[in-house]
Amino acid sequence: MATTLRFRADVLTTKAEAVGDTTHYAIAQRAGVRESTISRLVAGRTVPTVATLFAIADAYGIDLDDLVTGRVPRPVATLSAPRDCGEKVPA
Repeated sequence: MATTLRFRADVLTTKAEAVGDTTHYAIAQRAGVRESTISRLVAGRTVPTVATLFAIADAYGIDLDDLVTGRVPRPVATLSAPRDCGEKVPA
């Protein structure tokens, strides 16, 4: 089974509060991203880009592994074997 990484908003908000950033605006300013991005991330409505993950991790000294843990199993799509379409190939 493949896994889907999930953004850990709780890790971000805990680190942000520890340095006095209690609003989405303050977090966005420190990380250099849009306030709406932080709002959507914290609400679980979007998946962060790699650039956003790096910006947040760098701003708060968080390991990337800590921001994307909480893996949830996801079934892998399977491909069916090709069918014989009955077409003859000339020799």
